[in-house]
Amino acid sequence: MMPGDESFKKIPLFQVDAFTAIPFAGNPAAVCLLDEFPQPGTMRKIAMEMNLSETAFVVPAGNCPANSTERFQIRWFTPTVEVPLCGHATLAASHVLFHEIGTPRKQIFFESASGPLSAKLADDGITLDFPMDMPQPAQPPKEVLSAMGIEGAVDVQIALQALMLLVRVGDEETVRRLSPDFSAMLRADRGIEKYEGVIVTSLSTDHDFVSRYFGPWEGLNEDPVTGSAHTVLAPYWSRIMGKDAFRAFQASARGGELALRMTGNRVEITGRACVVFKGDLMI
Repeated sequence: MMPGDESFKKIPLFQVDAFTAIPFAGNPAAVCLLDEFPQPGTMRKIAMEMNLSETAFVVPAGNCPANSTERFQIRWFTPTVEVPLCGHATLAASHVLFHEIGTPRKQIFFESASGPLSAKLADDGITLDFPMDMPQPAQPPKEVLSAMGIEGAVDVQIALQALMLLVRVGDEETVRRLSPDFSAMLRADRGIEKYEGVIVTSLSTDHDFVSRYFGPWEGLNEDPVTGSAHTVLAPYWSRIMGKDAFRAFQASARGGELALRMTGNRVEITGRACVVFKGDLMI
């Protein structure tokens, strides 16, 4: 299909850096605004073309235009697979709806594969309301940990909804210096739990805790800032530290800050975002 063809369609497209107030930091996500979802294969191709950790596809609920409703459906794709939840791409989509499209409310709601989600404007950015994912003890996967260069893990747990392994190490420097062998991770025996990514975390000097997220099995070796991982990290550290509010930092090369608060069985995740470009996707 070529431009000029009567069936040629323009889709509004944004690239947004999430969990940062400045461009070229945080975690970039693409946001596609549509009237209805394309076929899954088409969304996978678009995500592959964007070549970012996630692309969010957003559709207004019902027949309302995006600038006159507060209810939407949302789906997330990596360059290879659809995922059940993505925090930074939801923050990116919410930023676009609030600040680029002009959604009339201060709170918006999403229907998703992980159930109902919401986003509201806050003094320090946008606050996402996500379901908590309490991890449970797991057997340390020796081959995976060896491929990541981790020796003597303090604790290993698994989040069954997010399909993430959580590995606590002894100090922040270990988190920051990790340089996994991703090919070896892909070859490693993960055991009976087929998690799709590994969170590595520790206590921090400047924040309550730090983390990094590695997901070679889902097509992204390291994710810069992973909102969904913090639905696992918040209840984990709450249980250890005995509090329900945190300042967290994801210590990737780009880095990103998150404010977290436990509210019952939900986690509020607050962060900022900024648009780095916008245009039309031609399909």
